[in-house]
Amino acid sequence: MNYDTIIKIIEEIAPPQLAEEWDNSGVQIYTGSETIEKIMTTLEITDEVVDEAKASGCGMILSHHPLIPAPAFGMIQKIDASEALGARITELIRSGISVYSAHTSFDSAMEGNNTYTARKIGLRNIRRPMNDPESMPGIIGDLPGEMTLIELCDRVEKSLGLWEGYSRAAGNPNGTVKTAAICTGAGFDLIDAAYANGCDVLITGDVKYHQALKAKDMGIAVIDAGHWGTEKSFTVNMAEQLRERCDASVEIIETTINVNPFVL
Repeated sequence: MNYDTIIKIIEEIAPPQLAEEWDNSGVQIYTGSETIEKIMTTLEITDEVVDEAKASGCGMILSHHPLIPAPAFGMIQKIDASEALGARITELIRSGISVYSAHTSFDSAMEGNNTYTARKIGLRNIRRPMNDPESMPGIIGDLPGEMTLIELCDRVEKSLGLWEGYSRAAGNPNGTVKTAAICTGAGFDLIDAAYANGCDVLITGDVKYHQALKAKDMGIAVIDAGHWGTEKSFTVNMAEQLRERCDASVEIIETTINVNPFVL
């Protein structure tokens, strides 16, 4: 399938204008191939993912997290093959593999990580927070019925394919929750909007100590299901959307590599 056509399809799924200003969503590497026969979707690009893409004959990797970090996380000054990122970029170019990253553009898309996660958990009446910009990541929805925070933690873990005890929570364990806000990845910034919209709980990842204290003071519960735990669905979600839009000349492959760096 034509490279430009693929980029157009990706950007229909994850419109670039939805990306945060600080982000580096978009083309990371273009090796010049006009035709792409195989695309691999992945949350993260690691050496193992690159090896898998090479072995599978992929001409493109479509990741959620940018291969090349946004300037806010440190500007790349050079491509040095003796360093991890430089070696990865060098190997991708040498292997003729282009890279596109749909990060906050996909987070803010209505069919992105947040909506997918909400549906997996079983939220109903899914909607964006009121009085917030359309591009703001995060959605809210209603649980099928009232449940305790402990019960919701269990539901989140099972729905997202996480092991028992993977998540942690701040709030009354036996307090009931009905309306939830979801912002996958590191999404605690949604807490004020969640509170203003009457949510009982925010489901996200990467919650810090003082953030949990803030939520407790506000009277809203928080479930931290991890950055990887809440965003690993990108691989299958993006793959499914690409298959719906691309023709049979391109094969969409989902990585089999577990990129979660936490093993214990």
